[in-house]
Amino acid sequence: MTSANDTKRATPTGALRGVRVLDFGHYIPGPLLGMLLADQGADVIKIERPAGDPARSELAFSTWNRGKRSVVIDLKTGSGQKQALELAEDADVLIENFRPGVADRLGIGYESVSGLNPRLIYCSLPGFGEDNPQRNQRGWEPIVAASTGVYQEVEGINEPLFVPLPVASSFGAILGAVSVGMALSARHHTGVGQRIEVPLHSAVFPAMGRHLVKLHDTEPPDVFGIFRHVMARQYKCADGRYVQNHGMFERFVHQLMGVAGREEWIEEFMDCVGEPLDIETIKHWTDRFENLFLQRPAKDWQEAINAVGGACAVCNTVDEWLVHEHANTAGMVVDVDDAKLGVMKQPGVTVKLRSTPGAVQGRAPKLGEHTEEILAQATKAKSNSSPSGQPSPRELTGALQGIRVLDLCLILAGPTCGRTLGEFGADVIKIDDPDRPYDVVGSVDVNRGKRSMLLDLKLERGQQVFWRLVETADVIVENNRKGSMARLGLSYEDVKRRRPDIIYASLNAFGHDGPWSERAGWEQLAQAVSGIQVRRGGRDGAPITLPYPMNDYGTGLLGAYAVSLALHERNVTGRGQSVDGGLALTAGLLQSPYFLDFKGYHRDDPEGLEVRGFSALSRLYQASDGWLYLHCETEEDWRSLIAVPAFAALASGSKFADADARKAKDADLQERIAATFASKSMNHWCDTLGASGVSIIKNEAIEDFRNDPNVRKAGLIATREHPGRGRVDHLGIAAQLSATPARLGRPSPALGTDTKEILVEIGYGPEEINALELAKVAVQAQ
Repeated sequence: MTSANDTKRATPTGALRGVRVLDFGHYIPGPLLGMLLADQGADVIKIERPAGDPARSELAFSTWNRGKRSVVIDLKTGSGQKQALELAEDADVLIENFRPGVADRLGIGYESVSGLNPRLIYCSLPGFGEDNPQRNQRGWEPIVAASTGVYQEVEGINEPLFVPLPVASSFGAILGAVSVGMALSARHHTGVGQRIEVPLHSAVFPAMGRHLVKLHDTEPPDVFGIFRHVMARQYKCADGRYVQNHGMFERFVHQLMGVAGREEWIEEFMDCVGEPLDIETIKHWTDRFENLFLQRPAKDWQEAINAVGGACAVCNTVDEWLVHEHANTAGMVVDVDDAKLGVMKQPGVTVKLRSTPGAVQGRAPKLGEHTEEILAQATKAKSNSSPSGQPSPRELTGALQGIRVLDLCLILAGPTCGRTLGEFGADVIKIDDPDRPYDVVGSVDVNRGKRSMLLDLKLERGQQVFWRLVETADVIVENNRKGSMARLGLSYEDVKRRRPDIIYASLNAFGHDGPWSERAGWEQLAQAVSGIQVRRGGRDGAPITLPYPMNDYGTGLLGAYAVSLALHERNVTGRGQSVDGGLALTAGLLQSPYFLDFKGYHRDDPEGLEVRGFSALSRLYQASDGWLYLHCETEEDWRSLIAVPAFAALASGSKFADADARKAKDADLQERIAATFASKSMNHWCDTLGASGVSIIKNEAIEDFRNDPNVRKAGLIATREHPGRGRVDHLGIAAQLSATPARLGRPSPALGTDTKEILVEIGYGPEEINALELAKVAVQAQ
């Protein structure tokens, strides 16, 4: 546990030791990115205005800024700008999350600092990008979320449901971390840094993922229909608690029915697999399952089903998960002795690099705690991150040019990691089991930019092919249960004996430490155990999942971050290693404002079906033709609101005179604002309030912006021809890198499209390939 008296960081062991980061970020996105880098060993200097980061009033400030040092610099003065530029000369990475153009006005824009330090990696996280019409809109979290379909209607409620998690900020930070890691790898070869831009608006699109996929010309088969509607659902149990059951393959049906003593249902259930489902069939099975789960308490179901290898989890509150044995043993929860709050529970380090382990480097700093020390060092020697003996610079078209990845993953999280590595230039070979059914929509989403091979790794001859591939590979990514690859003889230790410099990434549900590390799991289970589902549905209601599979996509991206760190380490030392992450680790990060506890803490978080925002001044409101999000953060924002004639009456008298009065009369204020909004259209209010500087935006669903010219121009959604599928919409590119831009790659191939080509590359002749095909060891798409 880090101590509240620690004013110096621990000696870092992480892959980013020796990397210096200037964090000009404020609120959540920039600081959270800085935290991700600090947790992996970077020396992160938090640069604050004289009044401090406005988020210092937030409890989670202690999480977002742990392991950093604090310097106070006034960027509105010439001397402050000079101090900042002196620090930038000695930095490897700079983070800022101002609106476009603000950093330039403050003297720390990319052109200014890169001219002084060409090796600098400059990462911008604005709310909206340079070319977005909303570029001057302040990037408040709920404003960005409303514009990207995060606040959707849920079944039985004809109103959008607020999501209190900082989705845009979290994914902005995660994508920023991935991009910084990739840029460090590129810099090793090119000798120069570059500019990164990850607008928070853009960052939400990878969280939507498969929800963006739209097949215009064909109807995809629903091979998992009965599993999705019946097996993968929440069920109320005998004690009134809920469990999230899951399992998308036949063995999970056998396991559940065996535990329940209903083996006679198995054949009837399996007859529904792959068949079109009608409402009556779904109701027949859900009624059966609802009655079944009511026969035992929730924890009994959880333990019994997992004991036979199935997938089931109690829907916990976040408080329960923070003290859960597995969460603490696995490092998903860590104790940090904060200077202000005392011993505090926080999210653990999100990805584990086993040879260069990350760690919380220390508590969050006090304002300006290290100003004198750091400014005195500003003119000293350059960062240690420029190792001697660096190879001669060469040009790269992608940060991972020349890197080969073997992607052994399925579903979403693991393949997202592989897709991301491909976006940054790696040659990714996706290896699938010829006998496993696959989801067309999911494949379109996560397999673009890859080559596809069907290879049966359960067979000895399939493994012989695999070992030849390993000789050509730099990275292996898999997302099986812990222990599965070892049983096949294909674990990290097995591979390391042949390729000591390999980077082997493993992603699963519950991490690779602790008593649950070998349990099966999906997105919904991570949401269930960590408190996310209860937050959505309320403690007295039925749990509800998030609108998008955010743990899956977040874990895949964090897996790519871990790989980028391991590649950075290998560039410096020549050593490979294993890296790992898990859905439940990511769930803690996504809940960072609420994933905390300390002595005397009284939890009063927004949760449940009635929640439409944080308060009357940060909330969803219904206009005459749709829903809007209003966000008034400051006293200045309030004054801007009441300066608009339609809201001027709110200023009369003392009822809402100051922040305390408005808080005390929040329900009354909400009612009056709602009545005003209901009188006119969304466009009217966006134009009227926007012109006065009030943060307001339409609440949109995916179909509202699918064909938006600005979304298309930014490359966030692409429409391309896919083999055998016709025209398909899918996710584009969210992170922009100036020197080694990410790329879409080719459309997702049909499975097995490249089997023969890859076999030829690794030395197989025509007769050998024929024999492998006849034995169904390696299969070419027809």
